[in-house]
Order: sequence, then C-alpha cells, then structure tokens
Amino acid sequence: MSKWAFFVSLCFALLTLVSAPNLAVENLRVTAFSYVELGDKFARLGYFDQAIGAYTIALQFAPDLALAFLNRGNAHQARGDFNEAIDDYSKTIEIVPRCAEAYSNRAYVLVLQNKVERAFSDWASALDINPRFTTALYDRGNFRLNNGDLDGALADFDQALQTDPRHAMAYNNRGIARRVKGDIEGAIADFNQAIRIDRQLPEAYANRGLVRLRQGKKAEAEGDFARSIALKPSLKSFIERRVNDINLR
Repeated sequence: MSKWAFFVSLCFALLTLVSAPNLAVENLRVTAFSYVELGDKFARLGYFDQAIGAYTIALQFAPDLALAFLNRGNAHQARGDFNEAIDDYSKTIEIVPRCAEAYSNRAYVLVLQNKVERAFSDWASALDINPRFTTALYDRGNFRLNNGDLDGALADFDQALQTDPRHAMAYNNRGIARRVKGDIEGAIADFNQAIRIDRQLPEAYANRGLVRLRQGKKAEAEGDFARSIALKPSLKSFIERRVNDINLR
C-alpha cells in the first residue's frame, strides 16, 4: 500500500471513530422525533393514551427533548391528568427556560387546580417572553371575565385581538364582557364580527340572540337561538335557562 493510500485509510478510520458517537446520537434524536410525530397524530385523533405512550418512547431515545415533554403535557391535560401535565410543562421549562407555551399551558392547568397566584405568575412569564402570545392573553382574559374583572378581561381580549384579529372566540368573549358592562352596541358588534370570522360558531349566535331578546327583537333572537342549537345541540339548555331569566325580569 502506498503512503498516500495508507494516509487516506488512516484518516477515514479516525473520522469514523470520531463521528460514530455523534452519528449515533443524531440517529437517536431522529428516532425520537419520529415518535413525537406519531404522538401528535394520535393526539389529533383524540387517542391520548396512545399519544402519551409515543411521547414516552421518544423520551427514551432523547431524554432532553423538550418538545416531547411539552406535547405529552398537552395530552395529559386533555386526559385530565393535571399533576402529570404540570410535571411535563415544568420539565419543558427546565430544558427551555424561555418556552412561552409551556408557561401558558401550565398556567391553564394551575387555574383548574385553583392555584390562581401561580397561574398569574406563569401568564406573566409567558407574556414577558412573548408579549404577543395570544393564547396566554386569551386564557387570562377568560379567567378575569369569569371572576368579574371585566376591565382586566377587556384589556386582555383587546391585546389578543391586536395580535390575532381573526380570533373569533376572543371577539365572542369580549362581547360578553361588553354586554355585562352595559355596552350593548359594542357587544353586538363583537358577536357580529365573531360570526363573520366563523359562521359555525354557536356561542356567538347564542350570545347575540340573548342581547337581541333583551332589545325586544324576538324574531331575530329566535333565529340566532335556532342557528346556535343546530350547530351545538348541547347549548339548548343553556339558552332556555337564560331566556327564562330574561323573561322573568
């Protein structure tokens, strides 16, 4: 063998020795991502047990894969496994400290556990990382709305809609806040806009119908109620209760 051939062979052997561990690690991560993709497919179909299983296998191949923890947390949340979800979101934050989505998702679960102070801290962290993070603004606005902080809710929905002007539910929920504050025209405008964006949004029809009924526009209100119930039959009892409340006043 010539000296040149020997040198080439030696260099190739050394390169193989150096690259093999890196190549092995890269292959493990590729495999891990394939299981994350599988988990995502299961999650989209509502098969959360299978999704959690796929994400867990992904983490066996890549124990520091933040995306697997985040998505497994989402699957746990969908199943109602709140402690497990919080653990996975917390692990995501350990790996990627500036993951706004993990903070926002953890805040949502903390609210469900009545850990409100911690939830607001997480929403603040998410919005410090990304002030235009619509999900955090929308979720915090909903919490404020449900707890009577109408001005805070309106501020959150306003900011969410500046970021995402086609967020139909943000218009719908801002309309509710405006109605409670007595801004009837503003409420109707928001419900109308929600419907323009999503003509299949049953909540917006129901809420617009309730405002119209208060205005004495019975025929228009009944049309909205019929449309809402056709889209989402489970809203019928809610609408009937609210109509009875209005008629008794």
